[in-house]
Amino acid sequence: MNYEEIPKWLTSIVIGLASAWFASWLALRKFKNEKTWDERRAAYKDVIESFEELAHWSEQVRASHCCEPTIGGEAKFDESLRNISKYSATGSLLFSPKFQEILEGANAKLHRVRFQIDDESKPDMGSEREMTEWYFILAKEIRSIVDNSLPKLIETARNERP
Repeated sequence: MNYEEIPKWLTSIVIGLASAWFASWLALRKFKNEKTWDERRAAYKDVIESFEELAHWSEQVRASHCCEPTIGGEAKFDESLRNISKYSATGSLLFSPKFQEILEGANAKLHRVRFQIDDESKPDMGSEREMTEWYFILAKEIRSIVDNSLPKLIETARNERP
């Protein structure tokens, strides 16, 4: 073996190792970004579906109160509120600051409306009619919050697609 050929072999090995390391680093980075986006997309979907579920619940209550036919399927009111509240508290780990800000604002409004309407009309809940009035008022207020927040959330999520 000739000692003059060692630098050639060594150079080839070093270049090969550096190229392999760089290629694997790029592939891993791409995989991490895709995995993060998949998790974020799933969380965006959960939040947006929860808002849509609240809109459906509001429409069911409104239609029932106005003696119109209701759309089939039971809305998951409490589950949707819990989901929105959960992501409002922990979403800063996944969501963009703008999406999180809109979500926290909507969650605060939902809580405020529920407790404000509850406090204002609680003494009046003596009959079935008064209960339906209370649900109707609550549904109208929740629908206005959903109609205000949902398009903003969808647009923000759409703008963040890779």
